[in-house]
Amino acid sequence: MERRQPSWLSRLAWAYLATVLLVWGLGEWVGERTVPTLLLAYAPPAFLLALWPLLTVATLFQRAARLPVLLAALAGLGYAGLTLHLPQPPQTGDLTLLTYNIARGTQGSAEALAAQIRAQDADIVTLQETNGWDAEFTPELLRQLPGYQAAQTGAGGELVTLSRLPILGSREVLLPETTRRFLVTAVQTPQGKLNVVNVHFSTVLVSGVLKGQVIPTRNRRGAQLDILLRETAQMPQVVVAGDFNTPPRGRVYRALSGQFVNAWDAAGQGFGYSFPAQVPVLRIDHVFARGLQPVQAEVLDAGGSDHRGLRTVLRPD
Repeated sequence: MERRQPSWLSRLAWAYLATVLLVWGLGEWVGERTVPTLLLAYAPPAFLLALWPLLTVATLFQRAARLPVLLAALAGLGYAGLTLHLPQPPQTGDLTLLTYNIARGTQGSAEALAAQIRAQDADIVTLQETNGWDAEFTPELLRQLPGYQAAQTGAGGELVTLSRLPILGSREVLLPETTRRFLVTAVQTPQGKLNVVNVHFSTVLVSGVLKGQVIPTRNRRGAQLDILLRETAQMPQVVVAGDFNTPPRGRVYRALSGQFVNAWDAAGQGFGYSFPAQVPVLRIDHVFARGLQPVQAEVLDAGGSDHRGLRTVLRPD
């Protein structure tokens, strides 16, 4: 009996599955080492998954393609970062943290942004890009948030950490070849001292490929990663939160995940995309913790920024 040859659709489906796995593997394990794989690691997953719906519809007419399309769907959802954790009910002693890049106040008033922050009832808030286009924006924002103590980077700085718990002290960590800083704030919790590190990593801009800017930025980010790991190495209870400009793939993310628990990976439901706000396709805002267990994680609705806020509930170990 003559053996039936695979259809073109079946071959296409298997090729698509192989492409998903190849792109995932290169972005995850080679990542920032080369420009092409860096771009693969940082590209929105939607680009790679765009063909999957069409293939799925086509399987209605071609049964032989269903297995590779199903496997490609599972691989694609994993590559896209889907998590399906059920949130745990709150307990006494839980801490709520909100991290939010506020886009220098260019997309909303201080009053509206403060109202959005107050609605989250967070114990700790880490804000990035607080170096507003209007010098009065951040002072007005802080006036709109009574009940919080504030730590912030120096005049014109872009980081603010707010806490309803007593602040024991704060310090800036200088970063090479950039005006950006890390802001380390120690707060007093009922369980003891907690270090909160507010971060805003340098941005990898795809537009910088032709200008030769990607490799210098990659090296700068690698230095920032090394400094962060060194600064937090001796902190038994620490939360690192902010805009990492880093998707959940590649060397930077893998190194962080080796030292901390990522809140979305541990407690999120869905993809956790936070950027851009109106049609989010990337998860680049993160909360990493050591000595605390994330039990809830949710991305807020759009409002007041080109990012969406990330709200996390943390439980002391």
